[in-house]
Amino acid sequence: MNRKKTYIVATIILVSLLAYLLGWSGLMTVDQIKVSGVSKTQKVSTLTAKKVIKLSGIKIGQPIARVNASSVKRKLLALPQVLDVNVNRQLPSSVLIELKMRKVEIAVTASGGGFLVGDASGVTFAKVKKVPRGVPIIKTSTSKFLLSQTLQVFQTLPTKIQNRVISIDAKTRDSITFNLTRGVQIIWGGSEEQGLKIEVLNQLLADPNNKNVKNFDISSPLAPTVR
Repeated sequence: MNRKKTYIVATIILVSLLAYLLGWSGLMTVDQIKVSGVSKTQKVSTLTAKKVIKLSGIKIGQPIARVNASSVKRKLLALPQVLDVNVNRQLPSSVLIELKMRKVEIAVTASGGGFLVGDASGVTFAKVKKVPRGVPIIKTSTSKFLLSQTLQVFQTLPTKIQNRVISIDAKTRDSITFNLTRGVQIIWGGSEEQGLKIEVLNQLLADPNNKNVKNFDISSPLAPTVR
């Protein structure tokens, strides 16, 4: 056997030995599973580190090389409150599961009472009896697109108006209406001409003649009406 063949055989044996040591022997096994990022987002999530570990399928004592990061990520992304997952092996014996949780940014009325809360993309992930402070209640279908569009419109409002919004009616993409404190209603319409609508709204609100106005219709910003 020449030197080249000897080298190839030795390499194969070494790789096989390493594969056995990492994947099948008890020399490098999982003895610790760490979870980060789990938080009771605005007190609506009940997910715990213990639940994450159980759902991951990772077992204490299994060879660390046989932890399937893709499989773990797929299982945890099935949880609606989880936005992203990273799984890292930390040799010789630890696995770190890092979670990125969805934020509570919207609420929609739920059948049977209560509310479903979700993030800006329109994904709802928890049911609550009381909506966290500062989260707008959107009265609409559960269409992710419509929820996301309505929230985007809401976020363009001046802060002083956002803070007064109690609920938002959005039966269709062109019929967004903001219901504010003191019985004030802003008929916004669709999501087009955002900048112009905000400019018109600010002018209407600044006009002392509109102090007692309850209805501002700026769905056609070039021809707004008040009553």
